[in-house]
Amino acid sequence: MLLKRYIPLAIVFLVGSVTLISWFIPHRPFGSLEIHSTQWFDIIASFAMILGALNLLKLQGTKIVQRRKGWLYSVAAVSGFFLTLVFAFLMKGGHYVVISEVGSNSAEVYQAIGDQLNLPFGVVAGQYESLSENGKTIPKYFYTERGARAFESDLNSLGAMTAHQEVAWGGHLQGSGTYFHWLFSYVFTPLSATMFALLAFFVASASYRAFKIRNVEATVLLVAGVILMIGRVPLGHFLTSWFPSWLQWLHLPNLQEWIYQYPNVAGARAIMIGIALGLVGTSLRVILGIEKSFMGEK
Repeated sequence: MLLKRYIPLAIVFLVGSVTLISWFIPHRPFGSLEIHSTQWFDIIASFAMILGALNLLKLQGTKIVQRRKGWLYSVAAVSGFFLTLVFAFLMKGGHYVVISEVGSNSAEVYQAIGDQLNLPFGVVAGQYESLSENGKTIPKYFYTERGARAFESDLNSLGAMTAHQEVAWGGHLQGSGTYFHWLFSYVFTPLSATMFALLAFFVASASYRAFKIRNVEATVLLVAGVILMIGRVPLGHFLTSWFPSWLQWLHLPNLQEWIYQYPNVAGARAIMIGIALGLVGTSLRVILGIEKSFMGEK
């Protein structure tokens, strides 16, 4: 009873109270508590991500083994999970060439670099005519070492002095030309774009239901929505461009901008204030031990 109930409540009360007080005392050690709290949050979130990954494998693996409906989608999910792990921790790619000396056949070297980078001869010549002591990295990343070696060999055959290098671990997560970057750019990003594109149909359906004129509030919402949609396209300017100067405030682009800047911002701020008050109330309930849902109690 002590370990399961009172100690968690005491920890929550202590941490919550100290964090709350730190916002009103900008001196050490309270002034830096937010930074340390964020670091602890990142550590806990890392373990939560591991647990989430294991739970994913458990649920999807069970679905695959039992051949439930849609188990092929589970195969795709598990395959993508392990492929991402391989590209993140085992295979990185990102091979590139550093040129330290152009040599006597500079024109041919510039032409070879330009062909790889799809740049005109003059641009390449201006960039590589003066090299520093450490050389200059050619911004062309190859997925395999063979591709980088082949490019390096072509430059060396023209008299240039080059060196082959590879992006460091960690840098390969964002560096172009790496396997992880390829997976993110050509698999994850298109899938995310597809999901957000599908949301447009749900938004259209929700808008149709919301814009049905049932009462005064729905009428105001319909009129404001139509003005905003038409006022942000060239059609809105065309429909009201003939208005005289003293009716410019009824010009649809101006009217939609006024709705967006004033009623919309006022409503958004009211919602944010309500959310903030709700957060304060919930936080106080947790700190004082009134809310116990985080311990599995109702």
